[in-house]
Amino acid sequence: MARRHAVTGTVGVWLLAGAALAAADFWEEKDFTSWSDREVRRMLTDSPWAKRVNIVMGGLRGEESSGFHLGPDPFGFGGTGVRSLPGEADTQQFAGIRRATVTVLWINALPVRQAVVRAVIGRDAPIPPDGREYLVEEDPFYTVAVVGLPPPFARLSRTLDAVRAETVLRRRGRPPVTPDQVVLERDDDQSIRALFRFPRTPAITLEERDVEFVTKLGPVTDIKKKFRLRDMRFGGRLAL
Repeated sequence: MARRHAVTGTVGVWLLAGAALAAADFWEEKDFTSWSDREVRRMLTDSPWAKRVNIVMGGLRGEESSGFHLGPDPFGFGGTGVRSLPGEADTQQFAGIRRATVTVLWINALPVRQAVVRAVIGRDAPIPPDGREYLVEEDPFYTVAVVGLPPPFARLSRTLDAVRAETVLRRRGRPPVTPDQVVLERDDDQSIRALFRFPRTPAITLEERDVEFVTKLGPVTDIKKKFRLRDMRFGGRLAL
């Protein structure tokens, strides 16, 4: 568990630049070590496991986020990581109301982990032992991350119990699930990542059709994103 925390604590995501890619499910068609940089970006920002959400930040002050990235050596096996791209700040200010774009990501789903490993090692490179271990580790939680929060959200560390009380997974035909843990972390670029760890019992099933992540990060910052479960299959199985 300590190792998993260390890994996810350094994992950010790339921003997707330019037009969206074609709808082909490259993650089913190719080995992940051969994914292109654009395919890695798509998996981590615009895929069945990753969705962008626009947020409003009333009354928050501080530096703007400079984009998502993988910090140096996220697995401890000597990789340099992937830095954010120039000009990719996702925070804007309009007449005193600050807005930002964040990513809601099922951070430990296998195809997401594969994208992280591929981003670190490069295309068609051998997978180091720590990378292989990361790919097969079992996550005891459904872990949903909100990635790319601007630095002022660090103050939420004082109110994590309140954040937890405002967070649920809404499930079709079943009671909503609250997280067992909420963890706040800072990326190397000073942006903030929030990790929400939900119990896996009772398990989410395809019969539920979709699941919605809902949280409230402060007085006006509501985040809601629905994920279609049939699209989150990988290798014929639901990958969460």
